[in-house]
Amino acid sequence: MNQDKKIALLIDAENISRNYRKTIMNELAKYGTTTYRRIYGDFTSNAISWTSEDMLKYSLTPIQQYSNTSHKNKKAGKNSSDITLVIDAMDILYSGNVEGFCIVSSDSDFTKLASRLREAGMLVLGMGEEKTPLAFRKSCEKFILLDVLTKDDEKKANAKKSDKPKKQQPVRKTKVENANEEKIEIEEKIELEQPSEDANVETPAVMPWDNIALLIKTEILPELADEDGWASLADIGNRLYKLYSDFDSRNYGFSKLSELFKSSQEFEVKPQPKSDPNSNVVYYLIREK
Repeated sequence: MNQDKKIALLIDAENISRNYRKTIMNELAKYGTTTYRRIYGDFTSNAISWTSEDMLKYSLTPIQQYSNTSHKNKKAGKNSSDITLVIDAMDILYSGNVEGFCIVSSDSDFTKLASRLREAGMLVLGMGEEKTPLAFRKSCEKFILLDVLTKDDEKKANAKKSDKPKKQQPVRKTKVENANEEKIEIEEKIELEQPSEDANVETPAVMPWDNIALLIKTEILPELADEDGWASLADIGNRLYKLYSDFDSRNYGFSKLSELFKSSQEFEVKPQPKSDPNSNVVYYLIREK
């Protein structure tokens, strides 16, 4: 699997729910870097669940295609978006700027497109639901069932939660202790509510480390780790950078990725054996504790 492949992501918004957006991006990061990110549909229609926030968060370019037909002929309206996606795919193919395509749809109408792209030597990934016809699945080099993966992710997340030790029962406190704590909480709340000098400046949110750690343990490590559970920290970092363009260890107070993982209670870190004894560069391995 070539991690450096340039891939065009083309999403059929009228056929695929936004509920799969995270799974789509997580899976696609395993195969390369998405250069084109386009999503097709009539976004004036209430039938489409994708939002403008989704477009911004995942850097998706919406391709608006009005149905240009009466509401009685919904299939004709949908076909206009499908045709636009096909035309764009062929334009991108002939531009020579990509090495692969990811077509996200459960619609068999893209079977011929997938076959034509493979004939041109392209890596063709398909993503859709279990209802996707077999013909479209087979025309792709790899087809990923989004609803199956999403259910599996939910099971893993629930299993991780159930594995956590139960919280200890709180120690009963005296009335005086409770009163003092309530006073401190009120004072802290007042301080937080005071407007700061930068109150009008929006601060971008940073992905919580707990979320990052859970993703590594449930998705990345199982794929990259050896029999003993160790994986290259460099490979882990590369995957995270592809998933999150704004991921940076400095966001969490550490100048190096290795320092961030060493500080975490979730992972073990050890130096990787050097292939060149004279090299001063240290590479690390990590695994779940």
